[in-house]
Amino acid sequence: MPTTHETLRAVLVASRRDRSLIEMAAQPVPASFLDGLAIQADIAKTLGHAEAGWKVAIAEDGTPVAGLMPGPWLAPGDVYDGAIGAELRVEIEIALRLAKDVPMRPNQPYSRAELLAHCDKAYLGIEIVESRLANWQGVPFALWLADALGHGGYYLGQELDMKVLDEVAGLTCFISLNGVTIYDQPAVHANGDPVAPFLAWANRKDELMGGLRAGQIVTTGSLCGGVLSPGKGEIVTKLAPLGGVSLTLR
Repeated sequence: MPTTHETLRAVLVASRRDRSLIEMAAQPVPASFLDGLAIQADIAKTLGHAEAGWKVAIAEDGTPVAGLMPGPWLAPGDVYDGAIGAELRVEIEIALRLAKDVPMRPNQPYSRAELLAHCDKAYLGIEIVESRLANWQGVPFALWLADALGHGGYYLGQELDMKVLDEVAGLTCFISLNGVTIYDQPAVHANGDPVAPFLAWANRKDELMGGLRAGQIVTTGSLCGGVLSPGKGEIVTKLAPLGGVSLTLR
């Protein structure tokens, strides 16, 4: 009988290859967050995904986690093609580019300043969250991890001053669909400091997903939560007053 690992690897690989959705309730749940990460890593290896970037987060129990972002990497104005029936959520974020490798150092944790010194650029980023799981509200987090935290694609917008990481308070997140506002609220990061999940992942104890390497993009987490798009069409996002990214969902 197939294990949970084998079952999820097979079904998620198939769904990503043919851009289909699977029923969450029909899937086994990994026994732990680390098991979820291991399955995600195996899926990425099977699909030949490049380690081009990472979305980092901190689980409710304090465990640092990450999702591989192999692409598509999109420019403002490009079209994002979602799977038929998939829920698409929009997240306004600040992304960082690594200028040099960040090797694991379990006995010498990185400081915030030291970690940021490994980065040379910050960007306004827009993540499209598109899970392979249909009806994924309330999904067990270990299963969400196996699905790469629902990563769909990423838009890299304009370059920002690195100081924005210290000045999130006072910024505003705005999203509209086909000219109708669907979100307009102050920017808030779930961990307070946008660098917190990146720092937690850099100081992780287990290497399951691959390393933090020069040239990769690390996104620091949403400043607006995951905003469900009620339909397809022209999306305008703004991290006011700094700038914005326009795109098309299709």
